Amino acid sequence: MKKMIKIELKLTNVFLIKIKQKYILVDTGYEFEMPTLLKGLSENNILLNDIEYIFITHCHDDHVGLIKEMITQNTNLKLIISEKGGKFCQTGKHNNIPGSGHINKRVSFVLKIKSKLNPKWNHTFPSFNIREQDIIITKDCKLSEIGINLNGSIILTPGHTLDHMSLIIDDKCICGDAAANFLGFLGLKNCVISVNDINTYYTSWDKIINQKVTTIVPSHGDQFSVKRLVNNLRKNKEKNVVKWGEEYLTTAST
Repeated sequence: MKKMIKIELKLTNVFLIKIKQKYILVDTGYEFEMPTLLKGLSENNILLNDIEYIFITHCHDDHVGLIKEMITQNTNLKLIISEKGGKFCQTGKHNNIPGSGHINKRVSFVLKIKSKLNPKWNHTFPSFNIREQDIIITKDCKLSEIGINLNGSIILTPGHTLDHMSLIIDDKCICGDAAANFLGFLGLKNCVISVNDINTYYTSWDKIINQKVTTIVPSHGDQFSVKRLVNNLRKNKEKNVVKWGEEYLTTAST
């Protein structure tokens, strides 16, 4: 695999992929995490201006919180974002649709406690607009098709969100929240804590598995074998998803 650098933020992993003398940054973390991100870059002798692209897996606060600040500081940055993400980034909040919810009751209980302890955790981020230089992804494609000289591809992987997509580099899938490896005691079975639609989420697992990758590189937790996706496929059931109320649903066009 091409050189990949992992930077661990408070709750989210972000990744740097080397392309010649520049880098692709996969996601950014929360809006308050710029000092941590810059520290991680500095430890790897990378400047903010060395980043040419930001690949956005999806528009959630822990993944795009720093986008607005970064494109202000480095105006040459190009965003790689899905077509639906291009709409949701303007809302500054999570994109949830009817049927969205926590993966099970245990997760819902823990997250309710967290929300009470941290009322500022409101799932919002500084909104930003797509610019002419940014790259909008409408379908699965090779990186070479969007002008990046790297052996890899982009696949749409909805289910966690409508706008979710993943990056395939050699035998690895940098999957954002299309899968996870944390909070195992809550019965996640390599899912993330919330989904727009559990059936679509597992269809995206099928798609990732069919890419013939060997390793899953998630935004939450350490990388793991794709065999765990195969073994846990459809283990979480739609009947156990704790649905959210109207106040959590998006007003953006789907």
